[in-house]
Parts: sequence; structure tokens; C-alpha cells
Amino acid sequence: MRSLHIVWDWNGTLLDDLDIVVESLNVGTARFGVAPIDHDGYRDHFTRPVRGFYESLFSRPVSDMEWAQLNKSFHDEYYARVERATLTTGAREAIDRVAALGWSQSLLSMSIHDRLLEIVSSHGIADRFISIDGIRSPTGGLKARHLEAHLESLQKEPTVVLLIGDTPDDAMAARGVGAAIVLYDGGSHHLDALHALGAPVADTLGEALDVAVRLAEGETLEAGV
Repeated sequence: MRSLHIVWDWNGTLLDDLDIVVESLNVGTARFGVAPIDHDGYRDHFTRPVRGFYESLFSRPVSDMEWAQLNKSFHDEYYARVERATLTTGAREAIDRVAALGWSQSLLSMSIHDRLLEIVSSHGIADRFISIDGIRSPTGGLKARHLEAHLESLQKEPTVVLLIGDTPDDAMAARGVGAAIVLYDGGSHHLDALHALGAPVADTLGEALDVAVRLAEGETLEAGV
């Protein structure tokens, strides 16, 4: 079995935060007279870059001023609630399993970097990662360029990297740099939308690591688990 490096996504993958994401979003959009959405509504509309997500909800372009207000509101509301979010079921076990396999692992998130460090540390798992990276600007755009910079800083060749995430943006980022991808059905997108990407989709983080082991043993990753 060859050695892999696992890059974990955070929001919706290791952190089960969809409830507070939807709550925080609805606070900001309500100020513009937009009706609240539920989890299914979130799955219907969510995309990156996030500004396009709001434009889908508003059914019109969002001005620069509106975007700045929406972005600030979301982060203010989210970080006021984030202590309620728990680790995804099986997250600790999955992280421990990577360590037991002798593989390295890191965390890459589109969350604000300093706040990310605080939250990961509060769950007592920060020392399990050789690197933790969030965004260092008000908005992050697409994940691909952040993944490229993340791997460059770690001096990891994409051919030994597997990204475990929960969004099409994760899949596009991994494929963009030449890394492998397994998608976790964390609830931020409809399951059929994940399957349509043609990547393996796992119901649990344990299943995602089962796929990683098969990859390390030389199997080719295909859609389905």
C-alpha cells in the first residue's frame, strides 16, 4: 500500500454546521426582503463563488454594496453560532484512522483563517494536522487556487493527495490540480448532484476512507463506493 496525504475539507465535512449556515444566511437575506430557505432550498441554490449563490436566491444581480453587506452579515451571524456545531459523526475516528495508516493529513477550508484555527482548536484536533489553512481575504472565490497553494506550501505532489470534501467546488479543485477526490454526502448538495460529478460519493467519512485505502492499494477511483 502506498502512502497518501489526505486533505480534509472542514465545513460540511469534518464540521456538521449546515443548520447554523442556513440560519445565518436567512438573517442576512431577510434584510433584503428575501424569504427564508430551508435545507432543501440551500441545496437547490448553493454554488461557488458565493456571490452567485445570493444572486440565485435574489433572482437578480447583487450589487457590490449588497454583496459586502451580505458577506459581513453571514460571517457575523455564523461565528456567533458556531459553538453549537459539532464534529460530523465519525470525524474523530476517521482522523485517527488516517494517523494509524501512517499517512499525513491537513485541513483546507474556505473559512476565515484565524477563526478556523480557533474553531478547530476548540474541538481538540488541531494537532492532528500538519497544516490548517483558511482564507486570508474577505471572500475566497473558488477553492482550486487555495488547494494549489496549500499543496505547494506542503511540498506535496498532487498524485499522492486525496481531497475529502462535500461540494462540487471540492471536486473541481482536486481535479484542477491533479489530485484524487472523494465526496462525502454532508447535506450541502442534493445527492444526485454529487453523483453527477462522476466521483466516488460516500455516505460516511469511514466509507470515504475505505475508498482512500483502495486507492492506496492501486485501484482506480470510479463513481460510486
